[in-house]
Amino acid sequence: MKLYKFLRQLPLHAVLLFGTMQAQAVELAQDADAQAAPPIPDEKINTVFGGWLFTGGFKAASFTGINPNYRIAQGDTLVVQLWGGLDVQQDVTVDAQGNIFIPKVGPVKVLGVENRELNDTVLKSIKRVYKSNVEAYVTLASSQKVKVFLSGLVTNPGLYEGQSADSILRFIDQAGGIRRDLGSYRNIELKRAGKTQYNIDLYAFIERGQMPDIQLQDGDVIFIGRKGGEVSVEGEVGFTGKYELKGNTGFLAEVVNAVVENEKATHVTVVEPTGTEVNAVQYPIDSIQNVQVRPGALIKVSSQLRPKSISVELLGEHNSQTEIVLPWGATLKDLLAQVEYTALSNTKAVQLFRDSVAQRQKEMLDASLTSLEQSVLTARSATKDAAELRKTEADIVLRWIDKAKDVQPRGQVLLTEGFDPAAVILQQGDKVVIPAKRNLVMIHGEVWFPTAITWEKGRSVEEYLNQAGGATQDLDDTNTLVMKTNGTFVSANGELDDSKLVEPGDEIFVLAKPDLKALQLTKDITQVIYQVAVSAAVVLAL
Repeated sequence: MKLYKFLRQLPLHAVLLFGTMQAQAVELAQDADAQAAPPIPDEKINTVFGGWLFTGGFKAASFTGINPNYRIAQGDTLVVQLWGGLDVQQDVTVDAQGNIFIPKVGPVKVLGVENRELNDTVLKSIKRVYKSNVEAYVTLASSQKVKVFLSGLVTNPGLYEGQSADSILRFIDQAGGIRRDLGSYRNIELKRAGKTQYNIDLYAFIERGQMPDIQLQDGDVIFIGRKGGEVSVEGEVGFTGKYELKGNTGFLAEVVNAVVENEKATHVTVVEPTGTEVNAVQYPIDSIQNVQVRPGALIKVSSQLRPKSISVELLGEHNSQTEIVLPWGATLKDLLAQVEYTALSNTKAVQLFRDSVAQRQKEMLDASLTSLEQSVLTARSATKDAAELRKTEADIVLRWIDKAKDVQPRGQVLLTEGFDPAAVILQQGDKVVIPAKRNLVMIHGEVWFPTAITWEKGRSVEEYLNQAGGATQDLDDTNTLVMKTNGTFVSANGELDDSKLVEPGDEIFVLAKPDLKALQLTKDITQVIYQVAVSAAVVLAL
């Protein structure tokens, strides 16, 4: 079955869509102030600083036996090689007394010897028996296997096996990490025979790379205590969420340094409960060294920078600078007053492009594509033949959606005929284009030979399309748009023979109307094709 057929004209649909996008672009253009930061999602607010540690990265690898500071323990396996007066090559295990046995030498005490000193220690013992002509090479093959209890507020408490030289991070990782709701990253104990041997603060590891050198033994207990007080952090920082305090209070500078303030940050506001009241105090970011915060506080890092000027890029046909600096609050009229035009400058078709508009257009397009994708994936078929046809159509549409996701809108603010440039307040990063006068008409989309044609007074849209080889389908079964030199779009449906519609520098877009099995799907994809054309000035054929 031929996939592409073309439906009746949808001029009202096209006009409604175009009008909606114009209104949204104008609304964004009128917002000269920086947009307020979007609300922080709940999942980010509830994220714990350090929560990224235990995702499987530690449990994947065990101790290799090459650490020179490692102290030999019972159960370790050593490789012993002797030559000269003795010929020995064997693997030996450190026994319960901390010795290894070497034939014709006897037991050699190695318990507690650092790995770096192991060879010299064994050789000295051998020299007591063999004064000369014996050399030794002794190395650690593997450390003792130990079983360690994980207890307290760990995700999966239990008994876990590893090497005696393994980090406690590996054992915690094997147990699924620390409980996000209750467990502490700063209150971890290593207990041996009922007594606490080490107190461990993982924030010291995260922030400074500090970790105590611990050799584990069979039966050790790694105990995860309950979390202490927390503060919430948001704003101009690299991390947004909860930060655990070490005690009943903490220093504000410690928290801010840990979450890494952005280069734009200038102030820190602390909102914290005091008795039955909530107080807010703001500090310059360079004056927080001795400020303390209590559990439950909200720390907001903000930028209080006040711009005094903006820079606007000036592109196109002119003899002015390409980067213009203007006072904060300057308008398009202020900019145009500084432009040195040329004889080819098209002063009636000034164009304005804005990043915030492009971002919003991209969000709208992505939302439309997501909705279309869901419609394709959830569509039902009544018969087996219909299901096969729909599967073929769905594959084509999904591939088209993938291409459409790569489209980047231009972010053009449409400056309609007769607009007041004094009412358009410029923003930092705006791009203003002075188009050159052109005597050409560009033809895009569903024509046999997309090309540029010289403009001729009195020539209709249909005549231009005929000069491009004609449309690939009947013009009555396509949607035709004319983009004017200032970036606005005009529907040419029903106006194909209008001899005054096309002007020098205009562009004609011929958009296909796909004929799919589902009428709603056809309408949806037609709408998205329009959306791509209007926001990005490209025709993305199905």
